[in-house]
Amino acid sequence: MTPAAYLRLRRAAAGLSHEDAAAALAPRIADRSLAATLLRLWETDGVIGEAEDIARLSHVYPLDIFVYRQLCEEPADRHPRICTGCGCSANDACVRNLSANCHWIADDLCSACSESVTVSPAAWMRHAINRTTGEGLRA
Repeated sequence: MTPAAYLRLRRAAAGLSHEDAAAALAPRIADRSLAATLLRLWETDGVIGEAEDIARLSHVYPLDIFVYRQLCEEPADRHPRICTGCGCSANDACVRNLSANCHWIADDLCSACSESVTVSPAAWMRHAINRTTGEGLRA
């Protein structure tokens, strides 16, 4: 997963449009167009935000700065496990299900997102085995 894709997923999972996030990032109406441009830029593949800027963005919607940096700096085989539905990982809580911990249904899908996606029979069976044996991983 790219750093830009991670930011897109986390913003979308929080239910925010670019304009909504821009309003939170820039309280002055006059600055919101600039903020929306910046958000779209960070969500462009190949563009990397500075750590201090992404830290400020983490106050607008839930994201993990360390996950973002890993996606920027580490080779793909060292990237953290991330849900392709909402962008949650073992390091940051699932945005869709804040009342309970989600868990992995498939290699790239958490239980909260599985409700809106058809899960393969094999993924469901692995999950059922994990629930039955108590070996389920928490996202």
